[in-house]
Amino acid sequence: MRSRTPYPLVYGYVHNVREQPERFAEAKEQIELWCVSEGWHLGAVYSDVGSLLDVEDRIGFCGLVQALAMPDAAAAVLLNRDHLSYRPDVVAALVNQIRRTGAAVWLRDGELPEIAKKLRRGQAQWSR
Repeated sequence: MRSRTPYPLVYGYVHNVREQPERFAEAKEQIELWCVSEGWHLGAVYSDVGSLLDVEDRIGFCGLVQALAMPDAAAAVLLNRDHLSYRPDVVAALVNQIRRTGAAVWLRDGELPEIAKKLRRGQAQWSR
C-alpha cells in the first residue's frame, strides 16, 4: 500500500467516443458517489472525449497516469473497463501504464479481460 493517508487517494477516469456532457457529468457523479461510499478520497476525475477507443495516447489518460505516479496515489477508479477500451489488448496496455506507477486499478462494475487481470496481481486491495 502506497498511500500514507488514512483513506486511499484515488483518481477517476471517464472516456466517451462522442462529446456528451450529460453522460460525463453522470459518470463523474457515479464515481464520486462510489468513492464516498467506500471511504476513498477522490483527487480528480480525468476524461477524454472523441478519441477512438483503441488510441493509447489520450490527453486525459496521460494526466491520470501522471497523478497516479504521485506518492500518495493508491488507485485508478473506473466504472467499467469500457472506459479504457472495448479491445482487450488496448485495455491491457493501458492497465500496464497504470500499474507501472505502482497504483492499482479498481472497477466498480465488471472485470478486466484476462490479458489485463495478470497485470493487477499484487496490487493493493481495499475492503469493498
